Amino acid sequence: MMLSPYAFGPDAHLSMGIDAPSHPPVDSPTKHSVLCVRFASSSAECSDTNSQPVTPQEALQRFREGDAWAGLAVSGHDVRELTEWLMRLRQAPGGHVPGVLAFLPDRADPGALAVLRAGADALLPLDSQPSLIRAQLARLRERIAPQPAGWLQLHTHARLDGQGRAIQSEFGGQTRTLVLPPQSFHLLWALAAHRGHVQSPQALRLAMDIPARAHQDTVHTAIGRLRRVLRPLGLHDHVQTVHGSGYRWSDGHPHARGDTP
Repeated sequence: MMLSPYAFGPDAHLSMGIDAPSHPPVDSPTKHSVLCVRFASSSAECSDTNSQPVTPQEALQRFREGDAWAGLAVSGHDVRELTEWLMRLRQAPGGHVPGVLAFLPDRADPGALAVLRAGADALLPLDSQPSLIRAQLARLRERIAPQPAGWLQLHTHARLDGQGRAIQSEFGGQTRTLVLPPQSFHLLWALAAHRGHVQSPQALRLAMDIPARAHQDTVHTAIGRLRRVLRPLGLHDHVQTVHGSGYRWSDGHPHARGDTP
C-alpha cells in the first residue's frame, strides 16, 4: 500500500534559481551554504546571487566550522593571494573539506595551473552563466556528499530504501511503503546512517542539500516536518534533539540522558 506524504505538510526540494533576489544585508538571519570570496586582484564582483559575499578570512572560519560546503573564489590575473588561501584551506585540521570553484579572467593564464595545484576543484570564466555554476556545484556536492544507496534498518518493522527514497514497514502482515519528500528523505538518511551519534545542524544542512539561501532555522523546521511524517509509523520518537549540539537517531528511549524528542 502506498502512502502519500501530502498530509504531513509541504517539503519541496528547492534548487538555486537564476532569478534569485539580491543578497540580504550582513545582519540578516539568512544562512548560506555557498560562500563567494573576492580577492584583491579582482576588479569584478561576485555575480552569483545565490552565494554570500564574505572576506577570505571569514570564509576560512566558516568552512572550519562546517557552516558552508562550497566556495566561489573570484580572482584577477595575480593569483598569489588565491593560491595561498587555498593552501590554508586544504591544510586546515578536521574532516570537512569544502569544494571551491575558482573564477579567473583567463583560464589559459599560467597562474591557472597554480590555482588547481593549490586545491581548486574547477576553473570557470568570470562571466560564467548561472546554469554553468549550478552544474559545477552539483558535481561538487556529489563528491562531498554522495547520494544514498542501499538500505538502512530504522526499526525491527521498518527500513529505509535509498534507491526508492521510501520507508517500507510491516504492520499486521502487510507491507506499506511511504515515499518521502526529498528533504525529509535526506534528513532521515543522514540521521539513521549515523544512529546514536549527534549530527550538527551544519552537517544536516549539507545532507539535505538545502539551497544556498535559507533561513537559519531551516533544519529545526525540517526536523519537525520529519517527525510528523514518521508519527503514523510510530518512529517519530527516534528523532532526538540534543540541545546545543544537534540531532540524532536513537534506538533507545527518547528521554534518556536529558534529550528531548
